[in-house]
Amino acid sequence: MPVMNATGAVLLAGGSGFIGRAVARVLERQGVCFETPERHSGIDLCDWESVQELDGMEAMVHVAGQASAPLSWEAPHSFYRENPLITLNLLELARLRNARLILGSSYVYGVPKYLPDDEAHPVNPSNPYMASTFMAEQLCAAYARDFGVPVTALRIFNAFGPGQRGDFLIPTVIEGVRRGALLLRDPHPRRDFVHVDDVAEAVVAALRLQGSGLTIGGRPVDVSYISEPRRGEIDDVVADVSKAARLLGWTPRITLEEGIRKLLAEDAG
Repeated sequence: MPVMNATGAVLLAGGSGFIGRAVARVLERQGVCFETPERHSGIDLCDWESVQELDGMEAMVHVAGQASAPLSWEAPHSFYRENPLITLNLLELARLRNARLILGSSYVYGVPKYLPDDEAHPVNPSNPYMASTFMAEQLCAAYARDFGVPVTALRIFNAFGPGQRGDFLIPTVIEGVRRGALLLRDPHPRRDFVHVDDVAEAVVAALRLQGSGLTIGGRPVDVSYISEPRRGEIDDVVADVSKAARLLGWTPRITLEEGIRKLLAEDAG
């Protein structure tokens, strides 16, 4: 079995994914050496026999696993298996290697009792994706409590940006802008969005600690809805980032409008 030595001090699990690639760009720009399991054959993050071969890291960034609320209804077994199991394996590795862990979690609050959502808001997962990421958080809390593993969990709300899968909302909007017509499911849900580059900056900051028509980007777009809410839909999601600002010195820099303009510019190019 191949042994991967993460001599770069940071192990980036999920480095080939949407958020992981953004984190890698920030680490490279800041001159931080890192390694990703995806670069090596034989490393299956769900398999402890593979994971325990990893060595040499001082810290881990965990942004691996399954991510999609709609897909979690279709394939709950893979979500309930992979998201907690990968986290458990990395936590055990962190315990054995005396390493720190940064977990990229998700929105876990369910239907909000108040807005904006902050860390004190009651947790009430309302789909298998939320539930599986909260299970991962609970494992992190247990390892921190029982073994003193330093863990930071970041609850990421609706990231968007370059390289995102086409079935997510913002890529769907960009494609609609390109065609001049946009068909969406439901006009009622409201969301906070955060650019993936801002997410990556937050991760690296944590490492240092422990209508029917509208204009988008200047282009007219005919918007229509099929009035079909998603299963388990949550109408309002608004994030309170004051704790991240206080502890990490982080606030998002890229607005939704600016991020969409950048994506449109890349699309036009």
